[in-house]
Amino acid sequence: MGITSAFVASQSGLRMTEKWAEVTSTNISNAHREGYVRRGLTLTSSEGGGVGVSGISREVNSALERMHRLEVGRLSREAAVVDGLEAYVAGLGQPGDPQGLTSRLTTFQSSFDLLANNPADPTLQRTVVEAAETLARSISDTSSALGEAGAAARRGIAQDVEDLNTLLDKVMTLNTRIAQGEDATTGRAMLEDELGTTLDSISGLMGIRVSRDAEGRVTLHTSGGTPLIEAGLVQRVTYDSANGRLFAGANEITPDAPGVRGFTEGRLAGELALQNEILPQMQVQLDELARALVVEFEASDASLAPGQAGLFTDAGAAYDPAQRDGLAARLAVNPAVRPAAGGALWRIRDGIGATVQGAAGDTTQINAFLSTLEAQHSFDTQAGLGDQITLAEFASNLISGQQFARVDAEQKLATLQAGVETIATARSGSEGVNVDDELQQLAAIEQAYAANSQVMRTLTEMIDTLLAAV
Repeated sequence: MGITSAFVASQSGLRMTEKWAEVTSTNISNAHREGYVRRGLTLTSSEGGGVGVSGISREVNSALERMHRLEVGRLSREAAVVDGLEAYVAGLGQPGDPQGLTSRLTTFQSSFDLLANNPADPTLQRTVVEAAETLARSISDTSSALGEAGAAARRGIAQDVEDLNTLLDKVMTLNTRIAQGEDATTGRAMLEDELGTTLDSISGLMGIRVSRDAEGRVTLHTSGGTPLIEAGLVQRVTYDSANGRLFAGANEITPDAPGVRGFTEGRLAGELALQNEILPQMQVQLDELARALVVEFEASDASLAPGQAGLFTDAGAAYDPAQRDGLAARLAVNPAVRPAAGGALWRIRDGIGATVQGAAGDTTQINAFLSTLEAQHSFDTQAGLGDQITLAEFASNLISGQQFARVDAEQKLATLQAGVETIATARSGSEGVNVDDELQQLAAIEQAYAANSQVMRTLTEMIDTLLAAV
């Protein structure tokens, strides 16, 4: 190698080590910044045998990035279900809780047992009426709590849709800035860090597919394939709260909707599952329990005329099959047995439709009511809790089934959490900054700088010696 070539090589080496030191120090100073991806140098051979720096690279692991976003989306879906059911199932209680539906029903039945032993006792008659009112109020309050959970889910969806559109707009802005900037620069790397963090946030809201063009801009689709950002256009996401439907532009993307290219991951998927599937099914179960109480106590009351309301009513009226939806919220005890409403306690003994008092010791109607509580009844199979069981068994299955919905989501959440942490650790190890490694890089940089400097000094001394000899 000639002196000139040696000069060129050592000079390029010094420039490379300078850039190397800059990148390494940047890595160290940003080691704990969220979304920061470790930087590296892209090196090329330069004319004259030296080494050149063609740019700065981000050490991204695309496979781990995709896996992490997918698992975060799945985790977020289950977290939304757990959060959405938390307050409701906490108030629902367990099958044996003193304030639970099964205990209310048991107390109601026990009050009838006591009344059968002394049917003329007004205190025992009042106890039965009060137990019936407590049971009806418990079912109505549970339905109200379910309605509040649904309202909270709708509010959450609306807020998440707003946040999603903000993030999509941010992606569009970053796309423009990335396309306008120079490739493989520090500024470009910072923009791509910000873009990666934004895409991570979007994946927590909905399942997405990401692709990039030659200029580094991203194209974004739902995991089902519906465009969100494509050809420089963003499809704003809208939410139809009345029908529980989600749209990207004119295309429906509602999760789990048949024939729709939507998505199944992300917080929005969990919230929409709550609104469209989980909470409506729970409401069907509550309404079916209320229906059984109204219908069976009508059927077992010999004093009622056709179309006349029994002990349990639909806001004071007899059961109407066309009005079952929301019946649990309207369930009430017939005013005919409530003295405060102008009724008479003795009707709990003689029948709700009785116009005059019967014999004081007659237990015929009381025993009929007791038989209703003890007998098996037919329930709508859509409720999914059994079709030939007692009222108490249905109530117990209702509580157990609705509690299980949250427990199941919690178990899935715990399993997914472990998976997300494993992938996040792998991603951090691949893309993140290890300060110890970077410090070793600094030691290597120091050695490389010293070596190139020594070559420059030696070459300078050689030239000085040659010049002195002339």
